[in-house]
Amino acid sequence: MKKKLTKNNFFKTSAILKKAKTTTALTCLIGTMMLTQNPAMPQTTTTGSMVVSTSVASTCTVSAAAMTFAAYTGAAITATSAVTANCTNATTFTISFNDTPDSSPAYYLVREGGSSSTASDRINVTFTNTAGATMTNAAATITGTGTGSTATVGTITGSIAASQTGKTAGTYSKTMTLNLVY
Repeated sequence: MKKKLTKNNFFKTSAILKKAKTTTALTCLIGTMMLTQNPAMPQTTTTGSMVVSTSVASTCTVSAAAMTFAAYTGAAITATSAVTANCTNATTFTISFNDTPDSSPAYYLVREGGSSSTASDRINVTFTNTAGATMTNAAATITGTGTGSTATVGTITGSIAASQTGKTAGTYSKTMTLNLVY
């Protein structure tokens, strides 16, 4: 027996199909939400670690004030120079002369425009450190430990002996180089 498709049957069948499609789609949506946001499933936490580090490099600088003698008249004279260093905190250091004495233990102050090989163009000077020890290249050093800021670390005293006669008039000088080893 065949049922005759009537207009009324057609609308009933169409309504049932629409309801079935809507119910299936809604069921799928609710199921998906339940699977992805299930409050019964606890969240898991894990931990890790990382290493954080840095370093502080040891650094130092050294300088000394100009050592200016009074005019030499043939009498013994002295002059001093304060030595300062700026080294990273707790950095130990040693300061010495880099220059080799011209005539051990003396260095020559040479007249401007003169020659160190001419006796009348040079004045002999010797140097001592704070402790009074004679300073020559790498000898009788000044030692200390850095504080992280500039500090006076010692004094160098220069001495010109008496009776250096026959000197030519003029300005005598020498540039000394300090070594700081840390």
